Amino acid sequence: MSRTVPHPPSRARRLLYALLLLTVVNTAAYAVDLALRPPWPLELGQLFSPVIAVLAVLLCRRALHNPATPPAARVVWRYTSWGMTFIAASITTRIAGELTGLSGLGRVATAAQIAGAVLLSYSLLRIPLGLRSRTEKVALALDILTVLVAAAAFIQHFIVVAALQVRAGDAAPAIGPIMGPALVAVVLAAKAAFSGSEAMPRRVLYLRAVSALVGGLGSVVGMLLAARPDIDVQLLLNPLASATIALSAWFQMTARETADQRRARRRRYSVLPYVAVAAVDALLVWTSVRDSPDRLLFVGAAVVLTALVVVRQLSVFRENDTLLAELGRKEQQLRHDATHDALTGLANRSLFGERVTAAVTRSGPLSIVFVDLDDFKTVNDTLGHGVGDALLVTVADRMRGAVRAGDTVARLGGDEFAILFEGLEPDAVDGILVRITEALLEPVIVEGHPLTARASFGVVEGTGGENADDLLRRADIAMYEAKERGEGGHQRYQPGMEDRAAHRHRLAGDLRTAIDGGELVLHYQPVVSLPEGRMTGVEALVRWQHPTLGLLAPGEFIDVAEHSGLIVPLGRWVLREATRQAAAWIDEHGGPGFGTVAVNASARQLQRPGFAAEVRAALHDSGLPAHLLTIEITESAAVGGGATTETLQALRAMGVRLALDDFGTGQSTLSLLATCPVDQIKLDRSFTPAPGPDAIAGAVLRLAQAMGIEAVAEGVETGEQARTLQGLGYAHAQGYHFARPMTPEQLAATYRRAVLTPPGR
Repeated sequence: MSRTVPHPPSRARRLLYALLLLTVVNTAAYAVDLALRPPWPLELGQLFSPVIAVLAVLLCRRALHNPATPPAARVVWRYTSWGMTFIAASITTRIAGELTGLSGLGRVATAAQIAGAVLLSYSLLRIPLGLRSRTEKVALALDILTVLVAAAAFIQHFIVVAALQVRAGDAAPAIGPIMGPALVAVVLAAKAAFSGSEAMPRRVLYLRAVSALVGGLGSVVGMLLAARPDIDVQLLLNPLASATIALSAWFQMTARETADQRRARRRRYSVLPYVAVAAVDALLVWTSVRDSPDRLLFVGAAVVLTALVVVRQLSVFRENDTLLAELGRKEQQLRHDATHDALTGLANRSLFGERVTAAVTRSGPLSIVFVDLDDFKTVNDTLGHGVGDALLVTVADRMRGAVRAGDTVARLGGDEFAILFEGLEPDAVDGILVRITEALLEPVIVEGHPLTARASFGVVEGTGGENADDLLRRADIAMYEAKERGEGGHQRYQPGMEDRAAHRHRLAGDLRTAIDGGELVLHYQPVVSLPEGRMTGVEALVRWQHPTLGLLAPGEFIDVAEHSGLIVPLGRWVLREATRQAAAWIDEHGGPGFGTVAVNASARQLQRPGFAAEVRAALHDSGLPAHLLTIEITESAAVGGGATTETLQALRAMGVRLALDDFGTGQSTLSLLATCPVDQIKLDRSFTPAPGPDAIAGAVLRLAQAMGIEAVAEGVETGEQARTLQGLGYAHAQGYHFARPMTPEQLAATYRRAVLTPPGR
């Protein structure tokens, strides 16, 4: 299929220059011919007119095939080029008929001229208006009708009357040929001039309006010059109409506008209809003063125009009223969006701050509560942000339903919320917080996952006149104090909490240095077999040898690591150090050494796509066989899909063992055993049987045996617990009864004894 190649602009420019030059020469020659009647055998216009028309056709076709011409405008230029082709054929045929004397060519020329005029008129009707509402369409129609009525009045007074005086014998039949083409030309010109099109520049539209007037009024002028048969006005008007069309095609080709500029070309306000009304009014005064016989015509025209203007203004007023109402709604929406959270619809941080500031200006008690969802990041990391967002919406709805209508509930960002109470005593605030806590613990199903939310609340009381920023800061400090407890619930601000918050901040800074500075050490707690107490593996537990605070247990800095994001580099260090040490024990003692070494992995580590590669690199660099490494994960870290599932599958594929730690404390325990590829479950210490109840521990063991999973009981602290577990059927246990976490050197000495404290001693 052939493709039209656009002509270079320089070729189109040469065509345009030639056309304009010929048009100027033709106009000058026509003036000379009209004034002097020189004795040349053929009017020059008969030579120039067909050439100018052909050049106009070529320029229209270039505008049609120009890549920069929008598709909507190409339709206009397609019909324009066809129309100009018929006009050029008409001019050429008519001249050929005059030169040869063949009368039949005159009828062919007339038919071609009619076809060309129809196609050119249709091209103007196909101009894309870009009107977007019914009111705009009505306004355009009224503007065109206004100009049409005014034009009809002027044509009647100045043209038709003059033509009838020339053709007094057959006056009535002459009215149609005069008024018809003239009014059609006015309508087409008005449509082009009033149109606002994103596809065609305004000057293109204005030139097309001029060409419509020039071409349409040609027959009218011819009627007026009926007394001068020696004057062929078409020899002047046809080239001028062709030149204006060609010039508009050039401007279409050379339009270089941005999208915003093209949108700005839409129809805009025009004074032309009002000028038409003023002109008719002036003509009415003029004909009344002169007592013209057609003054009643202008009275009627003025009435009609007044009615059209009134209707147009009413439609515009109605549209303006609609637009103002819409702007008002959008303004309200923008104000709402600026002060409310997009996800939950709650007040945002800005609005909450404004209401707290307003509250401290009034008298009476007030309470500010900061709320943070515990372990929410795990939901986002494991189940995805879509599930997390749905949970946040549920939390917002339940918090909103638990407070009074006048209380302010806000989402500050992420999983942080805030509540402002005014006029409530502390006991009443506590009651509402208990209701919120109970509401959040009710399960909600999100994409098939049963979820609950636990929150930590920081509360500060105040009264009118206090500093709003200080109250907000204290509520934030109290909330972090509640989170440090790790139990949910609420904590009221107490003096001195700032010091603890500052301590946590300093601890986070020190931890960054400790990870790379050699201050971290690993202790190892054995896992033993029952009943003989032989070591079957060890669990690596990190300690921090702080330069000033001494040896810190994980509970003193793991939460800081989680909140600061340092848990990832910390976990990476633990993994590499544990695998290195386990491989060293194998080299020193031979065989499998101390059995498997277990390393805890956080949810954030599992969510990282590169975690499996980190494990593979640690095994490769240390030389530890993959089956001697166990990665321990919590239930909350394993409930999700996505990268977590892919990571677990990759670990299993390389031979690494997986253990489900703190079994029984998560949200989806039973479903996990069917979906999570684990080799071992570790019964949480809270279910290790005390004297008497042991049903849960026994049920967990039977469940593990049914699934073919190894079970380990954690937190064994007494011989009685060990005997009970042995009686239930447990083959592995871990706890202080057997051994506390030890340094590598202490563990090596214990290993040489082979057997730890056996049950019953």
